[in-house]
Amino acid sequence: MAEITEIFVLKMKDPQRAAAIRERARADFTSLEGVTSWKTYVTISPDRPTLFAEIYTFPNEETAKRVTPQFAERERTQAFLAEIEETLVGQYFTEYLPTEA
Repeated sequence: MAEITEIFVLKMKDPQRAAAIRERARADFTSLEGVTSWKTYVTISPDRPTLFAEIYTFPNEETAKRVTPQFAERERTQAFLAEIEETLVGQYFTEYLPTEA
């Protein structure tokens, strides 16, 4: 099975306050078996300083669907969720591999 990437584009309430909370949540969530990584990207647009992309990777779809629900159940990740003003998109992705016609 292919690696799964879950991407969330989020608008944060207060990015500076969320930074330390995110790092505690990251340490907790990535300690779970099956979570390969959690990366954070920030927009380069100066007029959208609260916009972030949170990107999680899992070895396969089964693991992603088993582990992801735990994010909303853990104390440190719940604290991070409380820092989100708006979720613009959240979706599972896998690498596009074109097939020959």
